[in-house]
Amino acid sequence: MRVVVFPAYRENPFLGLLLSGAEREGATIVDARTLDELAAALAVGPAETVLSIHWTNPVAQSTRNPAVAVRNALRLRRLLRAAKAQGARVVWTVHNVLPHGARFPRIERWLHRMLAAEADRVHVMHPDTAALAAPRYRLPADRVRHIAHPSYAGAVAPAADRAAERARLGIGEREAAVLFLGQMRAYKGVLELVAAAGEARRADGIVLLLAGNATPEEAAAIEAALSDHPGLRAIRELRFVDDAAVPGWFAAADAVALPYRRILNSGSVLLAATYGAPVLLPDEPHLRRELGDERWVTLFDGPEGLRAAIEAVVVDDAEARAAALAHAAAWTGEQAGAAYLALLHEAREA
Repeated sequence: MRVVVFPAYRENPFLGLLLSGAEREGATIVDARTLDELAAALAVGPAETVLSIHWTNPVAQSTRNPAVAVRNALRLRRLLRAAKAQGARVVWTVHNVLPHGARFPRIERWLHRMLAAEADRVHVMHPDTAALAAPRYRLPADRVRHIAHPSYAGAVAPAADRAAERARLGIGEREAAVLFLGQMRAYKGVLELVAAAGEARRADGIVLLLAGNATPEEAAAIEAALSDHPGLRAIRELRFVDDAAVPGWFAAADAVALPYRRILNSGSVLLAATYGAPVLLPDEPHLRRELGDERWVTLFDGPEGLRAAIEAVVVDDAEARAAALAHAAAWTGEQAGAAYLALLHEAREA
């Protein structure tokens, strides 16, 4: 079996976990990041090929010209149909209902409808995906298969020492450290987090940890937001965080804040669990159904809820950390890779 991966964003370890079963079986994995690379990959051995398609970034978000985006979208449909006519099969993984910050929402809706129509199997990671997508496009119930997002257990660097990392960052023994890790995009709610942390009050203090890449505009917006709360202590590293540094940030934190405005599947939640870090999440119905009973998850409603959740963070909550680690161990990349391999075989036989 040949598995063509598009777009092959290998910097995202999720892809490696998902494809691990196919790699163990000896499948040929072909990476494609652009439409030209995809066309070349699909031209080889189509009868033995399953296209594992993920994000639509190279199609409609690689240009600022809507005409080019439309041309790219139509080209993708032609590529899929031509490959399928020669025996290839398509498995589409739904990462988001629609991409965050999509430049051309109407084109993205068309793309998602097209992928739903053309895919031989649709891989969803949350059981509510079809219902959440329904206002924008319909997923075919007979072709939808659920394989949950795995944790990163065994696929990332080992945990760091908490005391050493907090000492390195100058965090007090009783200070509540709240971490925001990752790209500082507006849709992730980083400015709302700064405001909530700035308004929160705790006798032993709060320190906000901000670690991740920011554009100059995003960095300026964060600094302006912090200046509105001069009493808030913030430790920030507004640049790309190397993989080797990630465990240290999690070790130092008492909670990881994920105040995203729209969450369907969040690898950040599973990464936090992998490092035994409690998380603060928006109280959305599908997240409550999935994680509402988890000891390591605190759901909050709106800005006031986020402020209250920060005020309630428990410093060095051993029970929550153990619950997070247990959650991560319950569904690993190896298990998800085996399930996805079975799905690839099912698609080939469709």
